[in-house]
Amino acid sequence: MNRNAFIGRNVEILFKNSIGDNPSVIKKIQAAFGITANYLNAMSTGIHSEKADVKMEFADGHNIDANIKAFKRTSASYNQLTRTSIAHFSKLFFDDKMQAELERRFVAKAAHTGQSFSAEMLPQFEAKAKDILHWAFSFKESREILVIYEREDSMMSLYAMKDVMKLIGKQVSMTRNGNIAIGNSVIIQRKGGNGVHSIHIKKTDLKHPGNNVQVKLKMRDFQVEMKTALLAQYHI
Repeated sequence: MNRNAFIGRNVEILFKNSIGDNPSVIKKIQAAFGITANYLNAMSTGIHSEKADVKMEFADGHNIDANIKAFKRTSASYNQLTRTSIAHFSKLFFDDKMQAELERRFVAKAAHTGQSFSAEMLPQFEAKAKDILHWAFSFKESREILVIYEREDSMMSLYAMKDVMKLIGKQVSMTRNGNIAIGNSVIIQRKGGNGVHSIHIKKTDLKHPGNNVQVKLKMRDFQVEMKTALLAQYHI
């Protein structure tokens, strides 16, 4: 398990073990989702759970799924929302022509002879921005919360996913590095990296994981953007 995965797993456990000790936060979650029954417990969901890391259970059968991210306030911290192959990404949002163009560009980027996206692609991404955001953040927003853990202050910040989806910026632009930005805090890019588990696959091969489409969250910018959507906070 790499360090980011290790940190993520530890934060899931922190949230699972701490949320029940904060009844005022539980009440805010109940109010946000119209739950009147008592809170029972929280459990880790494992790897087969779409976007959820922890499931909160209530006595009337309600479940609230928590998608948990961690960052450090003093670093330029990003957190991966999701990643997938160009083929799957294009199947979800675009056509064969866009798939071929993305494949050509990602291979060129891997060979250091081009960039991943072009300004001509912006209208197509703008038309699909809302759908891409929902796919990256949420499985079923009506029962989800997003939990952001700031590691240095040991602060958990909770947001109802339905509020996140409503308020997050959907304007599309190009970054200085030639990536796609949606709003102020979401970046779409070629994943990159050396692929330490794929040393026998050339970086210019589309099967190389570095040629996946990755959606990342700029954590500090997201918290500023979502200031009015903050549901609750608590210290660990």
